[in-house]
Amino acid sequence: MMRALIVADSRLVGEVIQRSLRGDAAIDVVGCIDGGTPCDHEFLAARPDVVVFDEMVEPRVVLARIAEARTAVPTAKLVVLAARMEDAWLADAVRAGADAAVCKSTQPRGIATLIRAIASGAVYHRFARASAPSHEPAPANGGLTPREHEILQQVAEGGSNGEIAARLCVTEQTVKFHLSNVYRKLGVTNRTQASRYAHVHRLVAPSFGAHPRDAAEAA
Repeated sequence: MMRALIVADSRLVGEVIQRSLRGDAAIDVVGCIDGGTPCDHEFLAARPDVVVFDEMVEPRVVLARIAEARTAVPTAKLVVLAARMEDAWLADAVRAGADAAVCKSTQPRGIATLIRAIASGAVYHRFARASAPSHEPAPANGGLTPREHEILQQVAEGGSNGEIAARLCVTEQTVKFHLSNVYRKLGVTNRTQASRYAHVHRLVAPSFGAHPRDAAEAA
């Protein structure tokens, strides 16, 4: 029986992943832990054969958990369930210690089958690794997509996640997802830094009368 441990920052997502894996008789789900905080002790206590990581809202957080697992349980297979199968993101995950990634759009039964195959060594995939840092100037738009740029403009004008979601007719979770990509691409960690970067590098149009939110506001 293969021992599987799940790491997610959402209880609901964790339960969905558990249901997917428990449909496979060869997989024994030994637990689901909160990936929002360090998990070294949980990794050691669970002694998993495979650790399944949800991509989570903050990429830097899941990368930190992957690195912890690689140190705590070096023989375990580390698999990421990713919504975005992008080369740069996958390369970061590999550097952190991930062995493989499975797209979240895969059918639940398929996810369990793939994870079992990866853990048993039946599947091998080498992701492209990020190239060495380039000294060429960054793209004029910071490498942001049109939607990410639109959200950055709203943030620079002082909009909260709720206000931005209402204006764009999307959920707050969608805004948070795009913001995490903005932070990663700009090399910042919060909305105040992103706003400052955007104005300094002229990524957004000047706004007048805006009142930037406190840096501690949830992103």
